[in-house]
Amino acid sequence: MIANFNGIFYLVVFLLVMSINAFYAYNTLFNTKNFISKYGVDMTAAFFARFVGAFISAVVLMQLYILFRGTVATWAFFNFMFVAMTLISAANFYSFEISKLGNTPQSTRESWIPTSILAILWAILCYGLSDKVYI
Repeated sequence: MIANFNGIFYLVVFLLVMSINAFYAYNTLFNTKNFISKYGVDMTAAFFARFVGAFISAVVLMQLYILFRGTVATWAFFNFMFVAMTLISAANFYSFEISKLGNTPQSTRESWIPTSILAILWAILCYGLSDKVYI
């Protein structure tokens, strides 16, 4: 398993990303009421929170598959996740810091900081695993 990830460092980064994704998948899909009320969002947003939770759950399932199957030829997944996290963090940064659309007193920078970190971690994985994923 370690050899599939070019050493322990990239395996740990992959597991860290998977843990973060699993945390948000659980909270948006199964702990929806508490998750959206934490930010002062109306309960009518539950549909969209669960929609995102389903997407993140699919990412976690793909990560589990890659963890046990290996990283060979998985470039599309890694690149998609890097681009997705980059776009999400940019959009959330703009929404929170510039336009302030939808901000509530409970709004935090959690809307864009975790996705920015995930974008950086996905970039590290794309670079570090390039000899395996781009086959």
